[in-house]
Amino acid sequence: MLRTLRSPTLSALALISCSLIAAGAANAAELTEEELEARAQKAQTVLTDTAFYDRWSAKGAIESPATAAKVKDAADKELSRVDRAMKDVQAACTEKFLVNKCIDDARRLSFSREREIRRVIVAADEVIRAERVRKMEENRAKNAAAKREPPMKIAPKEVKTDRPEPIRIAPKKPSEPSLPMKLDGADGRKASEPVNLKPKEVKAPSEPAGIHPKEVKDASAPALIPGSKVEVSPDATRKDLEDANEAWYAEKQAQAAERQREAEERAQKRRKDREAKQQQFEKSLEERSEAQKRYEDRQKEKSSGLAKYF
Repeated sequence: MLRTLRSPTLSALALISCSLIAAGAANAAELTEEELEARAQKAQTVLTDTAFYDRWSAKGAIESPATAAKVKDAADKELSRVDRAMKDVQAACTEKFLVNKCIDDARRLSFSREREIRRVIVAADEVIRAERVRKMEENRAKNAAAKREPPMKIAPKEVKTDRPEPIRIAPKKPSEPSLPMKLDGADGRKASEPVNLKPKEVKAPSEPAGIHPKEVKDASAPALIPGSKVEVSPDATRKDLEDANEAWYAEKQAQAAERQREAEERAQKRRKDREAKQQQFEKSLEERSEAQKRYEDRQKEKSSGLAKYF
């Protein structure tokens, strides 16, 4: 059971170590050895610095919620500082012989600083929570001590017992009959005269509009291509202009082909340079892996040789 679990675990650890080594080697390739060493010394100082924890872990150091908020902001910055220091140390470890041991030591220091900082954050959150609970209890006590107004009294609705008198409706009176309609002439009016209708005038037919045949214009001479610097005389014919345009276009095509060829040559050169750097990096990584393996084999031989004395 232990053997079946141990093999995948070791494979995962080896994969993580190789990825860390590759990332550190990529960063280290951009810096000189002196710069890496200087950054590693500063980062080591950060990883061993416990001043933040010593200051704020003491009892009563965080006395108010305002101080707790400031401490949390400072803790976030301290975590970022530790993370950057870990990356700097990791980049420097790739230049050493015992790469994995160097990274493991730095990782242990980084975990210790992060645990201390998170303990300070928990203590600050506890102060903020205690202040919030205190305010809630204070408000609850004030509400309990405040005088409450009596509820509004609503009078019951009055119900009338006496019935109202019935409404008296007067009977409808019949209207008098209307007078008969008088026809025209009965009242002495004169009948209107008929309207005089004039006959419609017939106009003479209009003359047809003049239709002229379409005029055929002379073909215009072709214009030069915009941007071309071909000099053509004012008396140039159509063929001269076409030849000038074709010559200018062919020249531009040749220039574009030349630029394309130069760009391809530069791209091929950059590709070869990248491949050479990658091969060099892989070779260096393989040499480090073989050195690490030889070191582990020697450690196993030493441990197996000392086992017979215990």
